[in-house]
Amino acid sequence: MSHNDMNLPNLCFIDRNLLFWMQLLFGLFVVVFSSTSAEVGEVDSTIVSAIQCQNMGLAYLEESQPLKAVTQFENLIELLPNEAIGYANLAVAYLRLRQVDAAEEAIQRGIATVPLNSQLHFIYSEIYHFQGKSDQAVTELKEALRLKPDDLEVRYLLIRENLRDRRNTKAISRAIMDLRFLRKLTPTNIVVLLKLAQALLLNNGDVEQVEQIGKELRVLLSDIDLEKLKYLDEGMKQVEVGDMKGANRNFRIFENINKNSPRYQQGIGELITPILGHPIEEFDHRFKSRLVATKTKPVTVNFSQPIHHAVISRTPGLVRLRIDYDHDGDLDNLTVFPDRVQMHRNNGDNSFLDVSDRTFYPTLDSGGRSVTSGDFDNDGDLDIIVASLSRGCLLLDNLRQGKFAVTNILNGLEAALAIDSADYDHDGALDICVTTKVDTQLYLNRGDGEFIKDITLMAFGGVDVHFMDYDNDGYLDVWVIDEQRMSLFRNDGITQFSDVSYLIPTFKLSDLPVKKTPETTLQDDVSRKRNWVDGLVEDCDSDGDLDLLVGTWEHRFLIQNEGGNQNGWLQIELEAVSEGNNKNNAYGLGSRVEIKAGDLYQMTYVEKLIADHSSKADPDLENAFRKHSFIHFGLGSLEQADVLRIVWTNGVPQNVISPKTNQRIVEKQVLKGSCPFLYVFDGEQFQFKTDLLWRSALGMVTSIGTVASSDSSRDYVLIGHKMKPVNGTYSIQITEELWETTYFDQVQLVAVDHPVDTQIFIDERFTPLPFPAFKIHAVREMRFPKSAINHHGHDVSIALGEFDYQYAVEHKPGKFQGVVDQHFIELDLGDIDVRQQVLLFLTGWVFPTDTSINVSISQNPSINPRFPYLQVKTDRGEWKTVIDLIGIPAGKNKTLVIDLTDKFLSDDRRLRIVTNMQVYWDRAFFTIGDHDVSMQITRRHPNRADLHYLGFPKMYRPTPHAPHLYDYSQIDKKRRWRDLGGFYTRYGEVGELLQKSESMSVIMNAGDEITVEFDVDQFPILKDGWIRSFILFSDGWVKDGDINTLASQSVEPLPFHGATSYPPGNGEHFPNGPDYLRYRLEYNTRQVSHRLPGF
Repeated sequence: MSHNDMNLPNLCFIDRNLLFWMQLLFGLFVVVFSSTSAEVGEVDSTIVSAIQCQNMGLAYLEESQPLKAVTQFENLIELLPNEAIGYANLAVAYLRLRQVDAAEEAIQRGIATVPLNSQLHFIYSEIYHFQGKSDQAVTELKEALRLKPDDLEVRYLLIRENLRDRRNTKAISRAIMDLRFLRKLTPTNIVVLLKLAQALLLNNGDVEQVEQIGKELRVLLSDIDLEKLKYLDEGMKQVEVGDMKGANRNFRIFENINKNSPRYQQGIGELITPILGHPIEEFDHRFKSRLVATKTKPVTVNFSQPIHHAVISRTPGLVRLRIDYDHDGDLDNLTVFPDRVQMHRNNGDNSFLDVSDRTFYPTLDSGGRSVTSGDFDNDGDLDIIVASLSRGCLLLDNLRQGKFAVTNILNGLEAALAIDSADYDHDGALDICVTTKVDTQLYLNRGDGEFIKDITLMAFGGVDVHFMDYDNDGYLDVWVIDEQRMSLFRNDGITQFSDVSYLIPTFKLSDLPVKKTPETTLQDDVSRKRNWVDGLVEDCDSDGDLDLLVGTWEHRFLIQNEGGNQNGWLQIELEAVSEGNNKNNAYGLGSRVEIKAGDLYQMTYVEKLIADHSSKADPDLENAFRKHSFIHFGLGSLEQADVLRIVWTNGVPQNVISPKTNQRIVEKQVLKGSCPFLYVFDGEQFQFKTDLLWRSALGMVTSIGTVASSDSSRDYVLIGHKMKPVNGTYSIQITEELWETTYFDQVQLVAVDHPVDTQIFIDERFTPLPFPAFKIHAVREMRFPKSAINHHGHDVSIALGEFDYQYAVEHKPGKFQGVVDQHFIELDLGDIDVRQQVLLFLTGWVFPTDTSINVSISQNPSINPRFPYLQVKTDRGEWKTVIDLIGIPAGKNKTLVIDLTDKFLSDDRRLRIVTNMQVYWDRAFFTIGDHDVSMQITRRHPNRADLHYLGFPKMYRPTPHAPHLYDYSQIDKKRRWRDLGGFYTRYGEVGELLQKSESMSVIMNAGDEITVEFDVDQFPILKDGWIRSFILFSDGWVKDGDINTLASQSVEPLPFHGATSYPPGNGEHFPNGPDYLRYRLEYNTRQVSHRLPGF
């Protein structure tokens, strides 16, 4: 196939002989050393031989010996006939030999075996191009892109095809759509920009976008010959006057004369590979889990005869799903009727409000009889699929903030009876099984919520379906319940589902006896209602294997699993922190649970359906399968898992290391915090100091339902006098360790030189706007209250006497993190002269709410967080509020400076600080009079700043009620969050961006660190008898990844000074002048996806 846009190198950029011997030695290494590895030693010798064939075949291709490669890949197919890799690479080898018919025959065999492999279709398109069959080549490219939408090369090749006929407006429109997609992924690729501009000009489209592209090209290519650049400039002038044809001609000339330039060749290299035939270099992602299947031998499993266990009562055709649809920490109810779907929101007090009319868009005008939930599009929130008799399968895509978009999926499916979801192919995406009146069908999820038909299990359907691992081999089987029969299909972990329905005994429903109770007889409705209507899967006898519970309208029967527990298993119950948090529902329903054991990976979601039934008999058994949900994993012959990961419904991941098999684990939720952190060098090591940018919370919904201010933080924090220079610099570390994106716009170090017998303080409180003015308070004498008590009447003078993580109030957890019972501290300042200025200094920290908690609070009018306020005694001995809002500490270990001048209303010098916010007061002192202290203040900008990856320092608490602190000497390098997606600032020197507050921020992701350095010699020499303290000024914004935070999935939209809201509205947008364009194109080039990290 031709690659006209680029100059083809001979073969590779490194010595091909060296590469050949490297791959040859690696292939031999696999064979020789795998036999000594404990884990791989169990692998069938067929697998080891297959890996050798693959490595040898690739090495022969690189060595331009395709005939020898043919032999290796033919052997690979013989060893692993169900893997795509052998057929694909055999076809490539034949293409290199110019044996096109043989290549076509190999690829056809591969597609017949693995029809959903995108690379097979891509190679087939190359074969068609080689044969001159352009239309068929395009068809295969389209199929390859459908199967793998993020494949840049396939998309670009389709773009070129669509641009061939410049008169075909539909094809040009498709090319524009694809080019815009590529532009988002590679925003500085000049090939994409040039072709998009030309396509837009061909369609007389978006002139404003063409002008923007011209500006970007001018920045990206500012260093090229002016003689070449004149064609771009002339093209832009023609755009301004509306001469699209002339502009297009100049853009084409400009592209042609730059095709040999390094920048253009780099752009092409990002999009296509300059070789004939693209071999698959690695086994498919499911190969490793299939490899595990060869280690676990089948076990013998039988199921018992059904026995009656309960009489139940329920409404026909009604199914409820307990789900935290708005991610506010409590369980809401989705109710599916045959003709409608309703959402009832939990108000936080277990009362429910019907919010259906404001939840589904467009309005959901049909119902169903089956439902399943999970994160089907892998974007971090819970979606829902309803199986509908009138509309097939409906995906309710969670848009966040309590909204769902309703779309039809599975084109051509008009009526669905039942649905269940699970990751049966072990790729980290939820697949589905759907039953209809005519078949039972498995569908694979591409990872983005689009489903592809995979396997038809049988040519009839059922009224209910469940994924389950009945033999605990680690691979999900399928149980289908029809009105008069049940079917069971075993997943062998490789490619096949085999019918093992014979394991379930045959019986007639009408012959099954029911237990006699005071409310039922043997002649009860079994004789009248003879059909099965649903099933449940539970470990009813707690023996480690999954039993079957099958029901009619009024009875439920148990079919016990006998033998599945011969293989290893693990069961997990989730227990959310219910007091003092409320970020997740009590049982973690909706949480994602993953497990990795060797090469075996499994994933599921905690889900609970309620079939609207109540027990009339055998309550103990009924409780067994109605108890809160647990997750069951089969582990085959493995003795332990490597790691278990829970991703709670509020998005926070949590790991359990090396859990043993054959046990049930109750895993409790851990909490998360917020804001970037500051570490300073104390002469020996970097120590955690505090958090930064606390005043900015982009997109945060408040507890009264409004959105927080979009203003930047303008944040001053006290470092103190313990920071020491190292190698002639004052060095600080600014880290981002939590689930958020940080935008640092400016950093300054303020040195305050002052007499050694004084201390300095600043006001570090958070209040609603306006923020307190910056002022340095020099203190010679710290005065402590005559007495101090808390709301329990306890003496807390010692607790408030020094900053030592001992607190005046240690709160009993309330329902929500950040909100507790009302409490106060009462301070008696004694006999003082109030004619002078009196300042109160309060040091402490606050455990804040977050957006999801605020959403829940806003739905519950009985909860009303109130900022601390200050009261004093009147002449009549009554407490009166004189400062209605004094603010809270702006994060960890911060000080409030409160002016008490003229605030006392009597001779009584007692005061109270009252609030119901979760504030911990650590120290309280006051000063009298304005201390006349000499100070020398020096502000300096950074000399250097380097952005790089750090990881995550270890978290600890110095005392039980202290804030979480972090140990910089213990770093975990693994990524841990579902990052906000988009373009972050590239690693390297970023000092230029931190000099001024001008909206050109350093954009940091979780795990990033900026090392900021200030040269010591730019500060004055310290006077004798003086000491130097430091204050850090930082300006910027923080956006939390909390699911209910606005725009919390992406880096965009970028914040900027002067915005009146976030996300920006009323026509506001990020500045787009030349300097800002250069900033975005030169600095913000590090792309991060909104995906959970591997583990």
